[in-house]
Amino acid sequence: MSDVREWFIGLKVLGMRQSLETTAILLSRLGMPHLKFPSIHVAGSNGKGTTCSILSNCLSLAGVSCGLFTSPHLCFVEERVRIDGVPISPEIFDQCLERIRGEALVEPVTMPTYYEATFLVAMLAFEGAGIDRAVIETGLGGRLDSTRLVHADCCVLTELALEHTDVLGETLGEIAAEKAAIARPGEIFLAKWTYDAEARKSIEDAVGDHKLGFWWRPDRALLVRFDDTDKSHRPISEIATPSGWSPYQKEASILAHATLTMLELFKAAGMMPSALLHTVWPGRVQWLQHEGVPILIDAAHNPSGMQKTCDQLRVQMEQDEAPTPGIVLLGCTAQTDLVGFLNPLVELLVQGEVGHIVVTEPEKGRRPAIKTSVLASELEAQGVPAVIEQVKRPEEALQRALELSKQDASQPILGIGSIYLVGNLLTALGMDTIEAMTTLRPSEDGKHWT
Repeated sequence: MSDVREWFIGLKVLGMRQSLETTAILLSRLGMPHLKFPSIHVAGSNGKGTTCSILSNCLSLAGVSCGLFTSPHLCFVEERVRIDGVPISPEIFDQCLERIRGEALVEPVTMPTYYEATFLVAMLAFEGAGIDRAVIETGLGGRLDSTRLVHADCCVLTELALEHTDVLGETLGEIAAEKAAIARPGEIFLAKWTYDAEARKSIEDAVGDHKLGFWWRPDRALLVRFDDTDKSHRPISEIATPSGWSPYQKEASILAHATLTMLELFKAAGMMPSALLHTVWPGRVQWLQHEGVPILIDAAHNPSGMQKTCDQLRVQMEQDEAPTPGIVLLGCTAQTDLVGFLNPLVELLVQGEVGHIVVTEPEKGRRPAIKTSVLASELEAQGVPAVIEQVKRPEEALQRALELSKQDASQPILGIGSIYLVGNLLTALGMDTIEAMTTLRPSEDGKHWT
């Protein structure tokens, strides 16, 4: 490991910082790279990463060089910083780190957190590559997230859910206020409609000019302005998505298309059909084959995400659009509502043909993993009709799941839980490569378009 990487890893001891001050100081010392390109800034609880990847790919296919910043990473940190869908190289990442470390050590010493450093790397890498535009995903919340400092000409808020209540607030309204604080004066703000009145008020209050605030209402297939929610501003047409895409992936494509249209980036919006064919957002409703065993991996990291994934699986199984999992590999980090998190999965398992559940503990995550004994006890308490095995290490848990599958005619495996578990599984499956983590895949002739 290089000297600068050791310094970078050491930043993890600083934990999480709810402040923009350090990032702002270092951006200034680095020459304000974040102001060299316009950005689309995306916040939300579920679907924001998928929305970002689709937006980025539409822009790239339209000839707009696009940087994409997301977090956390699954297998390696360079995934957080992509240019036209491809993670930057370790060499470029280290070069950016060297600049950041140099400025951080200038008196007065201003040391970034690990997350702040990755954001600064992205800004320097994007500036160095001369990108035309960036798509930026918030890390946690929005108001005090480092990404709040980018020059955004459009802000997007995806679906909200109760999450990180210890930091963001205990109600949907409080969480909405934190996330909607990414709104910029005089710029377009597009949000997915929520039926929670407190959350709607928080979002509308965050956007000063209601003529620039727009709700996407899936129930009416309309965009409506904040100042007139009963009048259609623009109808939203249905977008044909690839077979097997989940409802939240379809919602992400609609929200991305609406965003590009509102920005009058019509060429990019017109690339949506091609973008959907070639967009891969690793670890999200992703089917893989390993040693002849079908494996479905999904990062359902909160109750809302788990509900959506299980609903989609139920529909696909009923319509014979996907194989029915016979084995489940489950692991998650600390949950505010563990019962609520597991309940959709339990309902799915009761209706299905799952014979074994292997519970494990995700590794390398920022949040502590829930102990296998706790998961096993809760699953048993909810009456899961399956044999439950506890295997602490994810790699060994995967091997056990594969063994069980091969003993029963290569039964499909469902690997589900935290983002960190998904990263552990992809690494164990040999998917920890730049090619595997590239979000814009070429077609068979080597081009990115059809």
